[in-house]
Order: sequence, then structure tokens, then C-alpha cells
Amino acid sequence: MVRTGARANALKGAMIDAGFATADNNPAAPRVESLPRCLAADVMHLYATLGGRDPAPHFRPGTWDLAFEGELLVELDEQLHFNRYRATTLHEDWAMPLPWRDGYLRFCDEREAECLADGRWGKRWSNRSCEVMFGRGDEPGILAGGGSPRWKQRAFYDAVKDAFALTTRSYRVARLSIYDRIGDIELGEALSLGIGLDPEALTSFIWKRSASAPS
Repeated sequence: MVRTGARANALKGAMIDAGFATADNNPAAPRVESLPRCLAADVMHLYATLGGRDPAPHFRPGTWDLAFEGELLVELDEQLHFNRYRATTLHEDWAMPLPWRDGYLRFCDEREAECLADGRWGKRWSNRSCEVMFGRGDEPGILAGGGSPRWKQRAFYDAVKDAFALTTRSYRVARLSIYDRIGDIELGEALSLGIGLDPEALTSFIWKRSASAPS
């Protein structure tokens, strides 16, 4: 298994080679309370749909994976991001405009076994902060009933960033998956093996996968 963060660093290098310049600062992660009121309510409804506990704790999505000049934020989603809970977030009506939605739904359906292989143990399955949000889960590897609190938390935080992407006019947000194909190779394979990516194809794909609020 590739060390967490190694592929993100490789992607940063590939993007620099393609002409992108890294930003001096990585913006703070979005917060539910900073979203437009109606969308924040939809996100909280999603939290309940995933089994979120009431009262909800203070949510703390992680920082952005990569930030570049031109106010471009990039998330690289690896195998633990593709499962039934992430699919639930993408089936929300408000998520329909997301440019990565259709591809990600396909990956959630086709690649959940890989998520299970890497995410069925230890803190990848559950931890205290996840259980505060979603309660105790099932035994590792069992997805019926309580399932995996950590998977639910990750899917919910991905959805918070999705909501931000649809409402921000200050940034463009792009999501890339290790399962995406750039030219004739999967992105994750290229990043893991150090295989060069065609700069024009990579740039075109990034802009195709980026979102922001309509002007």
C-alpha cells in the first residue's frame, strides 16, 4: 500500500511540471456554518441521513490537499473515499452539478471492495471522534447496521467540501481520484510508480473537474 500523502506529493510535482505554481498558503477548511443557510440545512440533513447523532459536535473537516496560485484547491481522493456512504452524499439533489459526481458514483459502486480491504481495521474503521458523530459502529468489515463511523465521517467531510465548491466565488475546487484515467493510465498508478503524465492532458482534466459558484 502506498504511504498516505505520497501520491498527493507526486500529484503536486506533476502539476508543477504542467505549469501550475503552488500557493504560499493553504486556505482554511470550510465549515458548515459558513455555507449559505439553505445549503447548510441540506448538509445537516445529510448528516442525519448518515446516522449523525444529535446534538451534533463541532465539525472539523481536514485541510485541503493541495493549493495553487489562481485560487485553485485540489483534493486527491484515494481508495478510502469510495464506498456506499460517499455514494449517499453524491445522491443528494444539491450535489447534482458537481463535475466529479458521475465518475465518483461509479467508483463508489465498483471499488468499495478496495476501500474495505484497506479500511477495515483500527482507526481506519472507527475512532473516538467518529463515534461522537455517528455512534459505535459494527465489527470491522461489517457494513450492515452501524457500519464504519470513520467511513461515514470521511464521506460527510467530503460532502462539506463539495458544498463549499458549489458556493465559493473566491476559489475553484477540483477533485481527482486515483481511479481517474489521464490519457491511457490510471492516475493513482502513474503517481505511485512515478510515471510521467502528459501535461496538457492533466491540465485539461483538472479544469474539467473543477467547480465554483456561478458568476
